[in-house]
Amino acid sequence: MYIKKLFFPLIFPLSLFSQELDNILNDLNEYSDKTHLNINYKPTAMTVLYGNDLESLGINTLSEALDFIPGIQTYSGTGSNSYISIRGQTQPFNTIYEKIGFFINNISIGPNYYQNFPISLIDRIEISKGSTLGLNNPHSFIANVNIITKSSIENSNNISLQTGSFDKRFSSLSLNEKLGSYNMGLGFFYLKDNKKVDAPSANLTTEQFGTSFDRKKESLEGKEDIGFLLSFKNDNFEFSNTYIKSNIQNNYGFFNLLDFNDDGYSEYETISSELKYTKDISENNIFESKIGILENNYNFNSYFYKLEPNNIGLYNPHFGIDYTKREKYLSFLIKNKTFNNHEIDFGINVSRNSIVKNDFYTNVDEDYKIGSLIAGKYYPNSPNLTKFSGNDGNISNIDDKTNISYYINDTYSYTDNLTFSFLAKIDDFKDFDNSKSFKVGTVYSNDNTNIYKFILSKSSKIPSNTEDSMVGHLNLYGNEDLKNEDLKSAELIYIYSDNKDKLKLNLFYSIYENSIDIKEFETNKYTYMNESSNLDNYGLEAEYSKLFENRSKIFLNSSYNVFEYKNSSYNLDINTPIVSKFTTKLGYIYPITSKFTISPLLRYYGSKNLLNGEEINDVLLTDLNLIHKFSKHSKLSFGVKNLFDQTYYYYGYQTKDENMLREGKTWFTSFSYDF
Repeated sequence: MYIKKLFFPLIFPLSLFSQELDNILNDLNEYSDKTHLNINYKPTAMTVLYGNDLESLGINTLSEALDFIPGIQTYSGTGSNSYISIRGQTQPFNTIYEKIGFFINNISIGPNYYQNFPISLIDRIEISKGSTLGLNNPHSFIANVNIITKSSIENSNNISLQTGSFDKRFSSLSLNEKLGSYNMGLGFFYLKDNKKVDAPSANLTTEQFGTSFDRKKESLEGKEDIGFLLSFKNDNFEFSNTYIKSNIQNNYGFFNLLDFNDDGYSEYETISSELKYTKDISENNIFESKIGILENNYNFNSYFYKLEPNNIGLYNPHFGIDYTKREKYLSFLIKNKTFNNHEIDFGINVSRNSIVKNDFYTNVDEDYKIGSLIAGKYYPNSPNLTKFSGNDGNISNIDDKTNISYYINDTYSYTDNLTFSFLAKIDDFKDFDNSKSFKVGTVYSNDNTNIYKFILSKSSKIPSNTEDSMVGHLNLYGNEDLKNEDLKSAELIYIYSDNKDKLKLNLFYSIYENSIDIKEFETNKYTYMNESSNLDNYGLEAEYSKLFENRSKIFLNSSYNVFEYKNSSYNLDINTPIVSKFTTKLGYIYPITSKFTISPLLRYYGSKNLLNGEEINDVLLTDLNLIHKFSKHSKLSFGVKNLFDQTYYYYGYQTKDENMLREGKTWFTSFSYDF
């Protein structure tokens, strides 16, 4: 079955717990206490990845790190560069995926997934799956990703350089220095490559009209990313600034048809600033206040199909967007340390959302009758673009909105071995029904080695601006009657942990209600809808790590996830579409000598069900990383990904066989210096 649709991407472990190989056993517990991690006792399904271990395994980017986690798969599509599937959950027709909250040093950057954020800047990544409620995370519906950078850690100074396949050029710098009473943190990175992947299954933008295709059939995936991080912190104040910009070519093309040139791009830009004030207001109470601004900008440029050259005065359909959303927020939180064995947090967050830019550019539009009407269809009769803004721009609802969130969290220590927790949140968003979420959990352990958790939760999320009010310039229309999406979950977690071994098993079951998807309401016209059927999601996740006497380490992550996807408009009922149900990652860090380390990484992905009834076969990929330490502070790495040059695919919408070929063997080499 081949379903024609329009993609529109917008704005868009196990615990790896080593510091240095020679002091891991002595420092781990102290480190956890200092950073208040203690993830074994948190009533949530949390995983922490440490940058040192990721680098040892040859994992260089945020995308590769998240893919290492059981229950998470990262991949790209024909019309977009990056997706994340949490526990097998995918919605192939709705590429607006603002359901994961991303944070840098606990400060929200919204739903933007900067897949190439470098591991060389990262101290650790904290990932929570399932309901991840918090006062300042409106996008954390099914998962939460918090990046803790080296620049936020005292005396974590580093410079890294890297080159590799596709003319890759990369550099990063991380500094943390004392300036008077403040700790200053500074981070910087720059990445550029010219990635191209053969696209033998692609449909061309020229085939329908018989015009010439002027380049090799390749998916254009080159990128240029830059980022700056700056922070100042003392006992009471913390001021943080983040700037990230990512410019990425449009793979097969924005419309999933192979572009005839390399002018297409999608550009994401995030600017955030936050001032945080913390004060002990009494013996048992802490006051925390935050004031900040978050601005996300999205640009894209693309052509649809190729009409030129011709003798009838028609031009290539050309589209562009310049869209900026700004959020100003103020929050207050009271943390109660002890009260009759209770620890209570309660707070309020007030935000003001504004649409700063809302421009759409095109030289053909059916609704606004731009172009020449030929055989009932509009074609561009000019290369010049018409600018639409205001309510006629990218989205139609551009009014400022004030949103208020109320939050309370109570952790009750019934005994030394048994803890209960309750968390509730209400989001009062303008133009939408109140979003009500809660989580109840219990943690039990009588020996601090065997730990049991049980969690029940419900998360609720309002529709995105695009889903609610997108103008149909691209034949995709918003729906102001959409309901909130709800996710109800139950999780049972077992953890075994000592100084050398750690095992975590997580059994979960979720019901996804009112999922927002896409339907065709007229020929080649689409809108968003709430799916009438509930979508079931269940599975088992396993994480295991072990430290051996010779200081080598093994990591095993595995998951089996089932997502019962339904789309009543297209009469679809598919068991876990376009991603693998079963995945396993096995990594081994082996120090041959004090100076040489070899680290193989095996990545197994089970078969993937496609929308046409076929499937992509399973695949085992092998990566290998070699490290030579010149000294305690400097090292040289050489890595190969897909060592045996295996052929593997992602799901490819609008390709001839729904297959999107991926790159073969690639390499990288990097130099890192701590100072």
